[in-house]
Amino acid sequence: MEDKTLIADTHSILEAFIENGLHRRYPIYCQFPHCETLIEKHQYDESYDIEFNDGYRHYNEK
Repeated sequence: MEDKTLIADTHSILEAFIENGLHRRYPIYCQFPHCETLIEKHQYDESYDIEFNDGYRHYNEK
């Protein structure tokens, strides 16, 4: 992953990052608490690192 971190301030921005594959290349910080239904909605095939402002971190290091 690159040093740059993407900031998602809404659910729709987080979804756009994931749909465009940016979660594979950059860590993402969300300025909202995690939402289990939003996380379960997407497939995460490779490494990713998504952190929410409530401290929840969804990640996989390959």
